[in-house]
Amino acid sequence: MKISPLLCFMRITSVRNKSLGHKAGLRPMFDLLSINGHKISDNIDLRFHQSDELLEVVYKNSSGKMNRSPIEKNYDDQLGVVLEEPKFHSCGNKCIFCFVDQMPQGMRPALYFKDEDFRLSFLYGNYITLSNISRSDLDRIKQQRLSPLYISVHATDVKLRRKMLGSRAGDEILKVMKGLIAGGIEMHTQIVLCPGINDGRHLKKTLSDLLKLYPGVKSIAVVPVGLTKHRQKLFPLRAINREYSQALIEEYQGLQKQLRQRFKRTILYFADEFYLNAGLDFPASFWYDDYPQLDNGVGMVRDFWNSFRALSSDLPERLKRRKKVIFISGTSGARVLKPVAARLNRIGGLDCSVILVKNRLFGESVTVSGLLSGRDILSSLKAEGRGCDLMVLPENLLNRQGKFIDDLSLGELGRRLKPVKVVVGLEALIKAI
Repeated sequence: MKISPLLCFMRITSVRNKSLGHKAGLRPMFDLLSINGHKISDNIDLRFHQSDELLEVVYKNSSGKMNRSPIEKNYDDQLGVVLEEPKFHSCGNKCIFCFVDQMPQGMRPALYFKDEDFRLSFLYGNYITLSNISRSDLDRIKQQRLSPLYISVHATDVKLRRKMLGSRAGDEILKVMKGLIAGGIEMHTQIVLCPGINDGRHLKKTLSDLLKLYPGVKSIAVVPVGLTKHRQKLFPLRAINREYSQALIEEYQGLQKQLRQRFKRTILYFADEFYLNAGLDFPASFWYDDYPQLDNGVGMVRDFWNSFRALSSDLPERLKRRKKVIFISGTSGARVLKPVAARLNRIGGLDCSVILVKNRLFGESVTVSGLLSGRDILSSLKAEGRGCDLMVLPENLLNRQGKFIDDLSLGELGRRLKPVKVVVGLEALIKAI
């Protein structure tokens, strides 16, 4: 087979020493062109096509020379190669509730990227609308069994969904979802609820349509629209309030119970923020099943309490020397942390309290912990004037690089707070006590 110089390629970033790929001659900075004649466009392609027992790997070395290496292997053996990240598809919608459009200026560029890529959905649980997805991408999803996917539905009424997405591209959402389900793909779905727009009868229709797709649709999360203070010239939207949240949860409790009786799963879940706003008790652990929407803010409070209960058996009765501990939280976190602080204060010599940080970066209407900036935390600590030995941050405050949303690093925060020790999460707290 003649190798075309126009073939697409992916740059190899690392090769595990003594791996199959290393023995075949692959090295970092070489370009991987194909495996068994299949173009390799990302690490998912690599993982899929390297599973055969007989491989022909075509690559280009750092001097530009084309090479072809035969590899004989067991089915489960991998090449030990990692490729560079591809360019991901961006979103072409103009959603009326888009959080990125409500970001303040001057943040790091990555925060302004609106992704709409099925690969990120499969790998990391990012939500996609399936707008403008190509036939070839749909075929690839089914062929490579990229399941589950995470789908932003919002509404199944065509006109309403078109209005909410600001695009005509997502008109056939149910048809596309049914096609994926027929191909063996499972999906988790979300509805960003905007009061007065996709609630009421529209929400009933959307839920009815999605529930008909169970078990292909594994879960449905209803989450409240997030509104910041940076909404100038954007579509007018209303925030949820206490009465709205109470009415919503009470309206659908009956349906949730019916679903549990029929399918032994709740399927339909409401975000923790609704329960916090409503002042209602959080559902028991069983209600969340296997917590399929945890990263979407569904069941996080119950999971946090369960984790603390499991770890609390390791707590001492008394400390050798006195310690003062402060929990950092968004303003909606008081109710969440109160029982945790109460249990910790039963330990002799431990003084535990909570500081609720107002979000000045996005506006005080944003009350969740995950969107607190490092600088807002520093400002609140200064204003409170409370000293401590140990400060505890929620795990969802930092990205994979250990940075807050305003780019302040955990290390820099720790340096500014010396001699205070800063820890992240419950396990780190209990080890540090």
